[in-house]
Amino acid sequence: MSEFFNSSQEIANNFLQNIVFIDDKAFSQVVEKGNHDFDAYNISKAFAKKKKVCAIYKPKTSLDIEYLAELAKKADITIIDWQINLEEEPVPAGQEEQDEEVVDPRGPHTLRIIHEILSDSISGDASLKLILVYTGEIALQDIRDDIYNSLNNANIADLKKDFCEVSTPNIRILIIAKPDNETDEDGNLKSKFNHNPEYNARVKSYDQLPDFILDEFTKMTSGLLSNFVLESLTVLRNNTFRLIKLYNKGLDLPFLANSLLLPNQEDSKEQLSEIFADSVHALLNYNQGENSISSEDIKNWIDTQTFTKQMNVSGKNITLDNTFLKTWVDHDFIKAISDQWTQLNYGDITEDQIKTFNKKKEELFKNSQNILSDAEGIIKKDIEFSVLTHHKSVFKPTSLVPKLTLGAIIKGTKSGYWVCIQQRCDSVRIVNERRFLFLPLKELDDDSKEKFHFVTSDGKKLQLSKKSFNLRTIKFFPNNPHGVVKANDVNGKFIFEPWYKNGHPDHHDEKDEVYEWILDLKDLHAQRIANDFAGELSRVGLDESEWLRRRSN
Repeated sequence: MSEFFNSSQEIANNFLQNIVFIDDKAFSQVVEKGNHDFDAYNISKAFAKKKKVCAIYKPKTSLDIEYLAELAKKADITIIDWQINLEEEPVPAGQEEQDEEVVDPRGPHTLRIIHEILSDSISGDASLKLILVYTGEIALQDIRDDIYNSLNNANIADLKKDFCEVSTPNIRILIIAKPDNETDEDGNLKSKFNHNPEYNARVKSYDQLPDFILDEFTKMTSGLLSNFVLESLTVLRNNTFRLIKLYNKGLDLPFLANSLLLPNQEDSKEQLSEIFADSVHALLNYNQGENSISSEDIKNWIDTQTFTKQMNVSGKNITLDNTFLKTWVDHDFIKAISDQWTQLNYGDITEDQIKTFNKKKEELFKNSQNILSDAEGIIKKDIEFSVLTHHKSVFKPTSLVPKLTLGAIIKGTKSGYWVCIQQRCDSVRIVNERRFLFLPLKELDDDSKEKFHFVTSDGKKLQLSKKSFNLRTIKFFPNNPHGVVKANDVNGKFIFEPWYKNGHPDHHDEKDEVYEWILDLKDLHAQRIANDFAGELSRVGLDESEWLRRRSN
């Protein structure tokens, strides 16, 4: 294991708290000797040693399966038996004489729980999840195939299968075997896979389960950003009740007084959200620092990769390899390139050469390609990271209807992309039609070398124009009791309709088009656009000596 994996494992271990087991043999009074045994006491003890909360459930009816499927969505790790025998349920009146349908207990209940987890809008495609099938069966690959085929028929995207595993980019389902309790003449546990020894590594005893789960979860989360998120969430979990105490019910009266004094009482909710976000930010700063993304962590992560991208400097080849990058982390770009330049005997490093190195650094930063890799798909990852830094709406629930305010980016059916620069205070408490201010965003071609300022979730490059003569106003009408302009859900798209489409058919002073909501920018990015535009408006034009003007810029 690498140093980076070890530190990632420690972070993952601190994060993981609750493990849910679903097994029909849980809490059985008689412990049978066989492949399907489940010793709840020893299971819970094994996880208690690792300071994990272990919840064990024994389903008896199909209704229990329904409840447990909902519960499994909330668990950090879900472990399910493959064969779940349920009690016979009463036959509805009038159906006594009908032939009973024989249900094979191997698979259907487990698959139902897995489907519920993966189809959920939060615990499914939108999240990372590790699920284990812990079974007494010996046909592990057949179980894998059954799971794969079932999920494939349900159109689960990007589905793959490996040895005793089914996965998507964010979900792993592992099939592992319960130990066989039968012993030989010497008292040693018999191997249940004598004829298939490759499966022996899939047999996990109760004591082995906690470390196995931790290793497999760490394989999913061992990354710089994911480690940072896990560590941050651990800080929040550990301070949950501190936050509840801080925002105690004794503050309800001051909050109400503050709310009543606001011009619009609906603003109190947004104000409280901002205050709480500031508290979380402060909590992370004071309790976390740079633990998971220190220079050592970054260098340890570099050691897990292989960097080979080359660049040409003064006719010489310089490789951005692991050593180069770690030196860059510890010092700077000039130190990294100078060390390699000397090592390769490219000549003395003069002041002019240092200037060349600096120019190369600026060239790298202006390059539209990734400076570290030319791998296929790397630009898509650059776009994903850009979305993470700029888009406020990345966490917007699909059911939440967006409203028109500062930072909203819309696309007209005729006029292209626009970003709203209307201040928030002017986007609420609207009684009649109101003009909203917009600046244009030019969509660039994929191969364009022009500068761009934003990217959409689907990778469209948008170039902002801050010139005052490009400013556009569009009238909208408030379409809800709160005095704001909200979009309408039209065939899965959120559409803003100008004011004449909201009860004013005789007024067509705007172009006859509607506007699709694309995304919401983060607050500070949106405010910067408005500030820059205000600065553009405040430029002072003077008549002066052209000779002097050119020398003053």
